[in-house]
Amino acid sequence: MRKFAAPVLLFLLCAGFYWKLTLTNQYTFLDSLDLANLDLPRLQFQASAWRHSQLPLWDPNHWAGQPFLGQVTGAAYPANWLLGAFPFREGKLSVTVVHWYLVLIHFQAALFCYFLCRDWKRSQTASILGGLVFSLGGFLGNTEWPQILNGAVWLPLIFLFLFRALRGQRALFSAATSGALLGVTWLSGHHEVPIYATTAVAAIWIVALALATRRTAILQLGLAAALATALIAAVQILPAVEYAPLVKRWVNSENGPVSGNEAIPYAVHQEFSWSPAALPGIVTPRPPVHIDPFIGIVAFSLAMLGVYHGWRRFPQVRLLLLLATAGVLFAMAGNNFFHGIFYAALPVFGKARVPARALVLLSFAVAPLAAYGLDALRRGSSPWLARTIWTLTALSGLLYAAAAIGPPQGQAMLTAFTAILGAVLFAASRAKAISPQLAAGAVALLIVVEIGNVSGAEMASRIAPGRAGHLDRLFHHHDIASFLRAQPQPIRVEVANADIPYNFGDWHGIETLGGFAASATTNLFELERQKPRVQDLLGINYYVGRAPPRPDLERLTDGSSGLSIYRNPSALPRTWIVHTATRVAGYQDIRIRMDSPDFQPRTEALLLTAAPVLETCSTPEEARVTPSANPNRVRIDVKLACRGIVILSDTYFPGWRATVDGRPAAILQTFGALRGIVVEKGDHHIEYLYRPASAVAGISLTALGAVFVLWTRWRTRKMT
Repeated sequence: MRKFAAPVLLFLLCAGFYWKLTLTNQYTFLDSLDLANLDLPRLQFQASAWRHSQLPLWDPNHWAGQPFLGQVTGAAYPANWLLGAFPFREGKLSVTVVHWYLVLIHFQAALFCYFLCRDWKRSQTASILGGLVFSLGGFLGNTEWPQILNGAVWLPLIFLFLFRALRGQRALFSAATSGALLGVTWLSGHHEVPIYATTAVAAIWIVALALATRRTAILQLGLAAALATALIAAVQILPAVEYAPLVKRWVNSENGPVSGNEAIPYAVHQEFSWSPAALPGIVTPRPPVHIDPFIGIVAFSLAMLGVYHGWRRFPQVRLLLLLATAGVLFAMAGNNFFHGIFYAALPVFGKARVPARALVLLSFAVAPLAAYGLDALRRGSSPWLARTIWTLTALSGLLYAAAAIGPPQGQAMLTAFTAILGAVLFAASRAKAISPQLAAGAVALLIVVEIGNVSGAEMASRIAPGRAGHLDRLFHHHDIASFLRAQPQPIRVEVANADIPYNFGDWHGIETLGGFAASATTNLFELERQKPRVQDLLGINYYVGRAPPRPDLERLTDGSSGLSIYRNPSALPRTWIVHTATRVAGYQDIRIRMDSPDFQPRTEALLLTAAPVLETCSTPEEARVTPSANPNRVRIDVKLACRGIVILSDTYFPGWRATVDGRPAAILQTFGALRGIVVEKGDHHIEYLYRPASAVAGISLTALGAVFVLWTRWRTRKMT
């Protein structure tokens, strides 16, 4: 049981550190613009899909239907799948469950860094400290997005197995495992941490190859690691690669959204760079510049002590210092040319539009270095230990003086207090006045207290009168959602963004046009979705807001939130039949025709390709969508008097397959953004199934990656 003592202690410390989330219901980390409006509704959609045993490949609930996996949403990340297993509250993912999910992510980070430190022969106390510094301080401690954290937590294990491979410890299996874990970071739901991690790992393999005497062996190991990364990440990478050229992405550019495969303007990178003026924020509380890297003065002092004592003896110490330096340089993209070179040379590097997030490398590197420093403190005296004591004492005095001269600053005063306590503990340990075990435990506790001075300190209150209220808004419109669900289906809704800023569709499971998103398919942009006739074409039959955006909408009822529900009587049905099709040259012609009052999309389809031969008839016809709980499937029953096109006002995108009475049918891109199928006379059953080749191939390759790692384990055992 002793081997479980450290993991249990780490779990208890992480749960206790986040007591505001685990022991009360008064606080939340979700009350921010992006988390409440985008990320929580995304998790809700994923959890709902998994509860119904469905793969969340397609999201029908926003922007008239969009690829979900291709947007890099975390749908391929295994931990997210578990959210669907927990009970819902009033049909929604429990906020308490999401709170515990965050705590478990931090526990995972602490545990993995603990494993790394133990593998590098650090003492148990030092390893626990390293895990806590990585998990609770710096980048992880001050980042709230679960999808970003899920990419960062794997860094310790990636480097654990990477160093095992380089030192020849079950080299092939270790290299493949390191690569596979790097691939897992690409499944996390955000691309920036994986980009920086992959860049760092690739650089290490290149340096190892350059310095090796047996270069063939290192090359083989590096290729095995790269293959494992590519295979494991394929389930996310392939759909993302398919998605990118067909969408526009909001990147905070002055020029508006950019194409998914277009370079993000470097001015955006400069805007989201870390500042050299923020460097003191590593050790003292300061207003963050995009990312707060605070780890505290005591932990940083231990890390520097670890560098001094381990520089000659341990190659990993030298690597960690270089990694920390690289993280700082890349984060300060606006103040050095290193980032710009990578931006220009590696197109994928430029996709990480927030260079400040490269500080994840600094936060990771400092944690094991602090563990080395704590072990050095326990071993005895050194010139650097004495200098560290005097430095802490001097910094404490400076911080006290600054706080005394300026306005009162509680966080700075606590940092000064921990600095002087750290100096006292270091001096007592150096003088053998207390036992090494007591000194190590006291220093570790002091570091956690200092980190808690910043990390989690600004957790949003759920009951304070002046709270932002982003999370509260998600629970204000249940009556509106219930009313809409009670209407004849299918429906599609447009909501006023000023009144409902969050992703209403994903949160309530109601199909909408628009929604809080990072990107959307280009064809909807080209169609100019905000125009009334286009909204009619897209089947927007309901509108929710304080006032109608157009005079022809009919007011149905009012919600308790002060919003009203309006019906659009001119909206086209979700599916309809036309017997006339015209080919046009491009989207400009489509827009011109849609603007013309003489054009009737109810009877004529516009195509960007050759128009099929159709028949004209006047007998009444029927087309009806059958409701389905599967987001990846649409069923339509039709009755045609003669040959025509059955149009479905859902977004056209590669990967959809169609059958008519079980026989494959070609999908036409009608109106540049919708779907259509040519159907003969008679009664027919049409079925659309979203099964993109990118996802099928990605799942297969990821499974192959797991098999490859297992094979390397078998191969390594056989060779030894």
